[in-house]
Amino acid sequence: MSSVSQLLNSLGVEASEVADKANIPVERAAQILEGASPTFAELRALAHGLGLPMEAFASGNAPSEKSKSLSVKFRTKPSAGKFHSNLEKENIANFVNSALSILPVQNELPDWLGRLSFKKETYSEAEQLAYNFRSMFLNEPWDEPVTHLPEILSNNCSIFLSKMKANSYEGASLIMNNNVFVFVSPRFPGRMLFTIAHELGHVIAHHKYGGPAIFDSEENLYGWRKISKSEKFVDIFASILLLPERGVARALKKIRQSYNIHSSQIGDIEILVLARFFGVSFEVAARRLERLDLLPKGGATSLRDELYRKHGSPEKRAESAGLPARVLVDIPKVSDNLLRHIVKAIELGDISTGWACDNFGVAITDINDAHSRFSGELRH
Repeated sequence: MSSVSQLLNSLGVEASEVADKANIPVERAAQILEGASPTFAELRALAHGLGLPMEAFASGNAPSEKSKSLSVKFRTKPSAGKFHSNLEKENIANFVNSALSILPVQNELPDWLGRLSFKKETYSEAEQLAYNFRSMFLNEPWDEPVTHLPEILSNNCSIFLSKMKANSYEGASLIMNNNVFVFVSPRFPGRMLFTIAHELGHVIAHHKYGGPAIFDSEENLYGWRKISKSEKFVDIFASILLLPERGVARALKKIRQSYNIHSSQIGDIEILVLARFFGVSFEVAARRLERLDLLPKGGATSLRDELYRKHGSPEKRAESAGLPARVLVDIPKVSDNLLRHIVKAIELGDISTGWACDNFGVAITDINDAHSRFSGELRH
């Protein structure tokens, strides 16, 4: 068995999937899986299609096995029949390993992380963590929307944020060598913002005490009631962080006044405007109102299902009602704090632009833009 087939078989991939990713005939993909040596062009196509470095195919070892410390963080074995999720984990492992190769040594965790602690995974503790975080980084900690959370994490929290290449998972997070990484699936911005807040909760509540990388599926974040205690804890943290109680109350009051709503019950219009103001999805906003006892138990699910049934989706309902546009949530492919190090490494000749594009999933135009923005400050 060649090193290439060894790597591909470890991912649980089938010939049809290899063919689709690398744009080669299925028959040829089957031959490579069985041990045939690929041409350089085929090898390059495999690396590009799967998002894995060329060196992984040369060694036959997945990125998560590159070092002992990395294999501990990604210690779950590839699952049979779950090629896409296995590949997503390896893409993230490669991203982290590549980042560590250019980042300076960190001897301790970010200072702010040490100032946040809790005793038990309870609602009140999650609430306190959320408000403590808000008080650290927001001018109006009790009211202000946190639609700029990605910027806060990059500029103030030293967290490296990146969009995942695919959507096998909603989000992922880990701490490696005192560097904090958060990954989010490329989806609807309101959904992505909640995922980022959820992963931040994992960083605060779980990762700083050690442990492996966490990969959150859709069920973990949007299973509503069918989630573990730990997932529920960070779910509550994320909801309160993005939708603080006083801010929600004040916003609802203004919304009802603006739309001349006098009903004793909260309806879809108020929730849709609220969701757009705070940058979250309708589901997240409705679920928060239910937890605040502003909607009856099960009301969030009922309203969500009704909007899908009658209008196709909450967003279509908002558009048809002519509601204000969503607040922009800017979630970059790779956060600026890491792009600075990438540009510096390129300028020093430590890495090439092509290597950076291959290993961090960015385009040459992204590198050029970052270079024009950061090269001057990096020289000082």
